[in-house]
Amino acid sequence: MKGNLRQCSMLPPAVVLALTFFFLIIPELQAQAPDARQVGEEVLYEALLGAGDFLIVVPSNGCTRKESFQVEAARQTNPDGSIHYVLTVKRKSPDECKMIPHKEIIHFNLEKDLGIKGKYTYSLANRIYPAPDKENSLYTIIEKYFTVEPGSDRISPKPRPEPSPARETVSHPGAAVKEKIEELGLQVRSELKQAMLYALEQEINRYQKRGDKNKVSELKEQQKKFRAVAESDFPLPPEETEPANQSLFQPDGPILPPQVREARIIVSERLKQGAILEVAGMTKSGPFYHLAGARGDILDRLKPGQTYDVNLVLIFKREYFGPIPNYYVYLAGLKEK
Repeated sequence: MKGNLRQCSMLPPAVVLALTFFFLIIPELQAQAPDARQVGEEVLYEALLGAGDFLIVVPSNGCTRKESFQVEAARQTNPDGSIHYVLTVKRKSPDECKMIPHKEIIHFNLEKDLGIKGKYTYSLANRIYPAPDKENSLYTIIEKYFTVEPGSDRISPKPRPEPSPARETVSHPGAAVKEKIEELGLQVRSELKQAMLYALEQEINRYQKRGDKNKVSELKEQQKKFRAVAESDFPLPPEETEPANQSLFQPDGPILPPQVREARIIVSERLKQGAILEVAGMTKSGPFYHLAGARGDILDRLKPGQTYDVNLVLIFKREYFGPIPNYYVYLAGLKEK
């Protein structure tokens, strides 16, 4: 024993310092990395704070959901009488699932989820882990609409492209689709309902493979409700449609009323239910449109090797990473040239 102590005392000071760094500092740095199995205050990949909502990017092993967290709001009264809240997101239960680790975006509404309303300011106390992943980052939202000038702190809005000449006389795609749907009546309402049930069935299968019993139960309850809806009562798309860059805060699941989108699709092979539509300008960041249904004989009229301008009806938003659009859609019609 004395020999060992004598050997340790003979180590050069630089080696002793290096060993101290390795055993004391390195584990501390590792502990700061996001860990889906670690309960308590969550270390975040990113956070985006808005006027009444905020988003956080957290690690997941397959079973991380909004319900995995609680948000503590510490109220402070400033000297001028104004109210400030310091929010801390804490993980309640570890994610012990066995999927490939990935990131999840979780959304909180200050009034609905935390009961915070009125006039206030707020901040987030959680630590942010600086792990760059530019392609799958909330920061890409900023880059989509603004130009960050190199070597400068200046951020400038990107110029909007000039609108292309109209190819049809209808001012709103939603009005055109709704008019056709109303002409066809019950047939299209029935097709929309069946498309919704198909989407729910696909999602149930998806989460059963993941072993997510809570999500499967939730989807089966939704499926039960839609089966009970009379075909004549299934909602139609509104005439005024939402812009294509719909809110990030739109929840996953059924979209009611359904929303219409214009798109140009490239038909490489015969389309069938379940296919992912190839959209002009599509990248690995989407948009992803899963074909859940189509009006009448439209699929038989689409020829491989051709490009078509179409009206799609978004009926179900799939859970996916961040702002990347991923939907089940109903192919409602072909646009006139």
